[in-house]
Amino acid sequence: MSFMTSGSTGEPRRIARSLDEMKADAASLAALFGESFSRAAFLAATVPEEHFYGALWRRLLPEALGMPVADGIQTSVEDLSALAERGRFVLVTTPSFLEKAVRHPDFASLKSSVVDVVTSGGALSQGASESATLAIGVSPLEIYGSTEAGTIAWRRRSVSRLFRFASGVSGHEDEGGRLVVESPFAAERPLVMHDAVRFADSGEFEILGRTDRLAKVLEKFVSLDAVERAFEAHPFVERARAEAVDVGGVARTGVLAVLSKEGREFLAGSTYEAVMSRLRHDIAPTLSSGAFPRRMRFVAEMPVDARGKTTAAAVRAELSAACHEPVVLSWTAMERTLDAELAFPPDGGWFDGHFPEFPILPGVVQLIVLRRFALRAFGRFPGVSQWRKVKFRRLVRPGERVRLKVERRDECSLAFEYSVGAKVASSGTVLPQ
Repeated sequence: MSFMTSGSTGEPRRIARSLDEMKADAASLAALFGESFSRAAFLAATVPEEHFYGALWRRLLPEALGMPVADGIQTSVEDLSALAERGRFVLVTTPSFLEKAVRHPDFASLKSSVVDVVTSGGALSQGASESATLAIGVSPLEIYGSTEAGTIAWRRRSVSRLFRFASGVSGHEDEGGRLVVESPFAAERPLVMHDAVRFADSGEFEILGRTDRLAKVLEKFVSLDAVERAFEAHPFVERARAEAVDVGGVARTGVLAVLSKEGREFLAGSTYEAVMSRLRHDIAPTLSSGAFPRRMRFVAEMPVDARGKTTAAAVRAELSAACHEPVVLSWTAMERTLDAELAFPPDGGWFDGHFPEFPILPGVVQLIVLRRFALRAFGRFPGVSQWRKVKFRRLVRPGERVRLKVERRDECSLAFEYSVGAKVASSGTVLPQ
């Protein structure tokens, strides 16, 4: 069998894996977790089978356990709620899905239905882990592994923040601080990982970050992981992703950041330049010369692909955008509705030339933002669209807080409304051509 790597730190690569190795991996997982999973009637997954994690957990592990699997890929909390009518289940998902799910108002209603939650494919935030545990009484099972290595280790943060090796797997730290894995499930033996680790006396370990994420900036090597850690330590930033970007033909550092509630509120009442100046003042002295980013963009959430991964290409695309994303102050997305509070600071790029003496938010910008957020909420938007009954009734000025409400009326059409306070700013419907 062959699988493509995610491309989260570089270009995707095709990796060949032995079916026998994967079946042995699944058998080991069944021995580790089969007893706790046995309380479930079936397994449900938000991940596709064509990727390694999905193939292992959605096909081979259920076969080893003799456990049925729900049809299709579950894409929302509403999908999971519908499955709950069939009995209790194990949810196999990604950190990005779980981090959205815990914000859903109906997530806690799954408490009696979810036997266990398994995540893999990236780092699950401490906040999401705690929120899931509080909402449904299950501390997520975090699996550390890769396409090349298979399953390496696991943890539940309610027990320990450290990872423990899976059965039959061992490892050590090399001279460069990287994890070296000895595993019967790996494509190479031993396999040198690109993760820096710190071992405890118990033999368990902590993952410190990637060792291969160095970028040459202004003739010096910059640790992109170090840049991310510096940003994530700031009270304005919840999550950060750094990449090398081209700025005027010169390689510089760029950062895509998800702002914290404090950061969003500050930005909504000021400007992007004010936020960036504050970050520069607080963070630049902690970084090596030239490491502070020349380009920053702030988003409500990191872009992810079908397997829940944030790729380097997606980050660079966001960093190259001409305009900033509006500030998302609140966000409630259901299966058929979206209700969000937004702000458009004056220097976000949307008001440029419209108009110099009296800036107002262009109607076309409102439609572009609608498409972006409807895609994020529902995963779809009419490709070639008809815009019906579109009316612009009130001007939107820089810095005003705007409410966007969207209703998905069927699989292909939706109605929208922007309002400022009690007054409707614009409204209309979108249909496929």
